[in-house]
Amino acid sequence: MWQCPICTSALHRPDDPVSVNNSWRCKQSHSFDVAKQGYVNLLPVQFKQSLDPGDDKNMVKARELFLNAHHYSPLIETIAKDLKGRLTLDNSYCMFDAGCGEGYYLRQLNRILAEFNITYCGNDISKNAVIRAAKQAHSLDSKHQYIVASSFQLPVSAQSVDVLLQVFAPIPKTEAFRILKNGGLWYQVVPNSQHLQEFKTILYTDNQAHSPQPEEGLPLVHEYDVSFTLVLSPDEKAQLMAMTPYAHSATEHKRNACINSDIPLTIAFKIYVYQHLEHH
Repeated sequence: MWQCPICTSALHRPDDPVSVNNSWRCKQSHSFDVAKQGYVNLLPVQFKQSLDPGDDKNMVKARELFLNAHHYSPLIETIAKDLKGRLTLDNSYCMFDAGCGEGYYLRQLNRILAEFNITYCGNDISKNAVIRAAKQAHSLDSKHQYIVASSFQLPVSAQSVDVLLQVFAPIPKTEAFRILKNGGLWYQVVPNSQHLQEFKTILYTDNQAHSPQPEEGLPLVHEYDVSFTLVLSPDEKAQLMAMTPYAHSATEHKRNACINSDIPLTIAFKIYVYQHLEHH
């Protein structure tokens, strides 16, 4: 399913006879080493916009601590329940998380969907995040593979993915539908209008709610609203803040006001489920 990010020809893994040593190699001899943690960096230096793109170690750690406390369990359970109604036990599947961060969502789906034959793969532009995803997947029985890559130019073969997961991270719809098999499913998770409204009230004087909309022209087969409230400690609020765009845009005074407020937080997601059908 992997393709060379430089020439787009197929990449062969170490267990393929074409490959050499512990690296992925294409027919034009572009080679990408498998790191000791098990991930592969498929983001050539000429494609980088900065020296160390994506989330830094502190942001990755904050996300890992917050998500591993399972605050977002209702989101995962909704996606898993929908998948259970669509997958069959006698087929094998490839699930791909575009912008996977440190791999929490794939690990949880792996746990809930253990009876299905699924290979779990993900990319992130942050090497720091991918290292953590690869390390945390080592304890799992199922096959996981993580790569450093941009979701705007995925080193993934056309029509090789059965289930595409996209949680907040951006991916062009053309790229999403390029990698999906015919009949493949795309789970797109976006913040709903009331998501973290308590933070927004503190941070912005003009707090206008933006309602999410599904992608135009795509076959939408289902949509879900998932909302609940969380009572968090100041440390947990700081972790959550670090996962959002507010971490960069807010002043220190307003960030502290968010972290130290004792108001329960509204968590609200919209999940769009699209299906790739060739006649579209």
